[in-house]
Amino acid sequence: MNGRTYTAQPVEATLGPHRFMFPANLYYNQIGPFAGGAVMLAVFWSGLNAAPPGNYPERSMEDGYRQVTIELRYVGRAGGGGYLAPDLNGRVALPPMLGLTPYAMDRSWVSRDTWEVAPDWYVVRDGDGRVRTFISCDSREYMLDGLMMEDGRLVRSSGDRVAMCRHSGVDVERGIAVEMSYARVLLVEWERVEGTIRRMMRRYEVRR
Repeated sequence: MNGRTYTAQPVEATLGPHRFMFPANLYYNQIGPFAGGAVMLAVFWSGLNAAPPGNYPERSMEDGYRQVTIELRYVGRAGGGGYLAPDLNGRVALPPMLGLTPYAMDRSWVSRDTWEVAPDWYVVRDGDGRVRTFISCDSREYMLDGLMMEDGRLVRSSGDRVAMCRHSGVDVERGIAVEMSYARVLLVEWERVEGTIRRMMRRYEVRR
């Protein structure tokens, strides 16, 4: 396509001492790591699978809505342990939802200009109280989803923008930080997204 051959053949990615052989079509550009070795993958709702080879140059607007981008970075074991440490000062915990603990701005001491633009935060802690998952989304109070799920598709709804989430985690054992981005309407799928990434890393890691 356009002079380039797209395949599902394995393409190597190196993250610190770890090697992975991800299929070419699993990479964001359906080719491989970016110049300099940056690793970005992409899967698509609802199956959370890679797009077919050759899809990249022809992606539709709907493909963009369904896309979950996944950036992998090596931070090392030492860095991985403290990678997720959001400053929760000025935030108050709300009742859990979707298995997440929301943290809202404490409006008693910050200005309206601050809390009106502040994103919604969601946290999951491990058994030792450390933050295991951190998700920051466009504010539900001030921004509509912009999308709705309809018969296994994502279609535009009200609002002039699509609300987004940034979903952060870390594989402490490997020392690999995982940063994901997706439409906020997919927040209900956050656990399935995390599970998908873990399975892909196990499946495509080159064991020594």
